[in-house]
Amino acid sequence: MADCCAELVARCFAVRTAAHYAHLLSKTYAEHVALDEFYTALLEATDKFAECCMGVEGQFKNFPAVPLPTGTPLEILRDLSKWVSEHRTECAGGETELANLIDEILSTIDRSYYKLKFLK
Repeated sequence: MADCCAELVARCFAVRTAAHYAHLLSKTYAEHVALDEFYTALLEATDKFAECCMGVEGQFKNFPAVPLPTGTPLEILRDLSKWVSEHRTECAGGETELANLIDEILSTIDRSYYKLKFLK
């Protein structure tokens, strides 16, 4: 479980960085604001998850090397959502509080996906 949790954190942080770059390169104000809100909220949600996971499992030993995602912001969000959803059960390890925090990460992704796709 701890390895999955560390990878989830690493992937979220990589997406946060990619979203920040996209925010700085955005062509519209709506995209600029939506990406800012996303990377800020994702950092907070991921940090809460990491702290809770370490409270349950102990401190992480390390984080896996995760490449910076490429593609459009929508593709990056979709790919992260897919990975998190596929690994939700493993990362939560039967702990309800961890599952809830993973759901918070997923809802952050979903809200931002909606804003980027439909509120141009």
